[in-house]
Amino acid sequence: MQRRIEKTQIRGIDSFGMLCSGSELQVNSQVDQILELPPDAQLGQDAAALLWDPVFELSLTPNLGHAMSALGVARELSAALQLPLERPEFIIPEKKLSKEIFVRDASLCPRYMCCLIQGITVGPSPFWLSQQLEACGQKSINNVVDITNYIMMKVGQPLHAFDADKLQAKALEVGVLDAQEPLLCLDGTERIIPKGSLVIREGKKPIAIAGIIGGMGTKVTEETTNVLLEAALFDAMSIRSTSRKMALRTESSQRFEKGIDPIGVEQALFEATELLGGKCMGWVDIAPGNFEPKEMRYRESFINQILGIQLSLSEIMEIFKRLGFAPTREVVSIPLYRSDINAEIDLVEEVARIYGYNHIEKRTPQCTISDIPTDPMFRYENELRIKLSGMGLYEFLSCDLMSPRLRDLSREITPEAMHFIQARHAKTEEYSILRTSLLPGLLEIVKKNLAQKNQDLAAFEIGRIHFAQNDQPIELPNLALLLTGKKNPVHWGQKSVDFDFFDLKGIVENLGSFTFTPSGHMSFHPKRQADIHAMDVTLGSIGEVHPAFLEKFDIDQRVFFAELNLSSLFQQEKKTRLVMKPLPQFPASERDWTLPLPLDYAIDRVLQEMQSPLLERVELIDLYIPESLNQKNATFRFIYRDLLKTISFEEVEHEHAKIISTITKLLAK
Repeated sequence: MQRRIEKTQIRGIDSFGMLCSGSELQVNSQVDQILELPPDAQLGQDAAALLWDPVFELSLTPNLGHAMSALGVARELSAALQLPLERPEFIIPEKKLSKEIFVRDASLCPRYMCCLIQGITVGPSPFWLSQQLEACGQKSINNVVDITNYIMMKVGQPLHAFDADKLQAKALEVGVLDAQEPLLCLDGTERIIPKGSLVIREGKKPIAIAGIIGGMGTKVTEETTNVLLEAALFDAMSIRSTSRKMALRTESSQRFEKGIDPIGVEQALFEATELLGGKCMGWVDIAPGNFEPKEMRYRESFINQILGIQLSLSEIMEIFKRLGFAPTREVVSIPLYRSDINAEIDLVEEVARIYGYNHIEKRTPQCTISDIPTDPMFRYENELRIKLSGMGLYEFLSCDLMSPRLRDLSREITPEAMHFIQARHAKTEEYSILRTSLLPGLLEIVKKNLAQKNQDLAAFEIGRIHFAQNDQPIELPNLALLLTGKKNPVHWGQKSVDFDFFDLKGIVENLGSFTFTPSGHMSFHPKRQADIHAMDVTLGSIGEVHPAFLEKFDIDQRVFFAELNLSSLFQQEKKTRLVMKPLPQFPASERDWTLPLPLDYAIDRVLQEMQSPLLERVELIDLYIPESLNQKNATFRFIYRDLLKTISFEEVEHEHAKIISTITKLLAK
């Protein structure tokens, strides 16, 4: 609502003006003092324009944490405009503080400073201070809190003020919590501080969450006269972790997460001490960390190659100097406030920023294309994927991390010498332990598919398993094969047949020449399992997953599984030579023979003894197991062929009789 101010009489005296509130002038509504306008102020001019400076809103990229302050922006402008940077001076008090500060872990708190100030009067902030904070989007609280926020906005260093009279102990401790604890925070909310969070403690009681928010118990109020002012350097990862767990992000935590200047801790503390007034009773500086600037090598050729420009070494060094770096011809010293610069490519970005992206001409990239050698193991894995996909198998991908529940289930399939590895910084308990087998993860996938009525699965996975052996972590590449359900879809023209052990064995045999021996793995059916060998090397195992093991995954149908070590499989593959044979020119002769065998006798043992120079191959064409007898009848087909001439009847009979005699003697033992 607009009001016109005119000449009027108050108690018989002419009045030519009136006092206006801050809200009427559209300035800070909390102003409770008379504001003096500049002498050259014109009648009718907007009062807000006279009292406020222009405000620039900057949008920073995540890596520019050093620019989250007026000083940081001034550094950038100094480099861009080639203007000198003026640093404010401050006085360092002489007296040291007797208060003890214990930093339990220097890696989490490399520097901790505090200053005791007595005789402070807490009250509203002067107009200039509240005005500048409001321009930054900060609400004015009182002069003490406002000064800490003002310094943070000015130089980028968060501060915190404790009411010194509310600190009863003689010492403060900076350390992590062994167990979660509650804290009534400055905003009036009681929060649970997670275990492992960095806190400021008085005795055993936390009084502040380091770098995030203070506690109500030591809050500065109007009755406060003595203040303990804190300025510290806290570990960025620790602050970020606590902030994320508590879902609490403050102006202070944002700056610690980005990284702050270790040297700036001192400047911020003493500038704030001067502004607070009162009497400085002393200060303490716990700085166990090493604050030497980083030195990094750089190459003129590399910078020009990446940017596609031609800058001389002197031009590059001049850009570094404008940024506040200290360069020599090959090495540049990086200021501590630039924690975002960690590699030579970061220096390239700095050169590009100051040189100007708009000055870089558009060019077609010039590069020399050369053959990049492919890792043989990587190529072999891709070849396996193509081969297995061609057999009709789908590739499954499961996570390398598993839950404690899957770990307990995996104990049945993990040898005692292989120990589980716990992830150090697991996001959740559900993904906190590295797997020792691909089976549990694949069974979880089967379970989810069955829940969606997808019951017929033929799949493989190429992944890594992890375990510790003799206190050393080991990672191995493995191949897993899995079949469950029906091998062909329901169709009116053919009968649906379930997958069985021999379907999976056939897939394995298509990957190479292997032998199979009986095994005793607890996770497999005792009568339907085997170890897989090649040239006396055990590659893995194959079998039907034990129904009791499947029950733990809520799977109620048969599952066939094989797992092989890819490194060993690859080594055997390299030893295998591909031999080309001409197509046969002469006919073959066949003989069938049905052989009764004990029920538990391995047919592979019989096949290995069927040897003859004229025997091209042997095929198992039928297997009959009578219910009443403890035996099985195996029918074999023998294919005989002479590559040089037509084989005669007598030759076939002679060779066939020799094989029958050998097998008969074998079974008689």
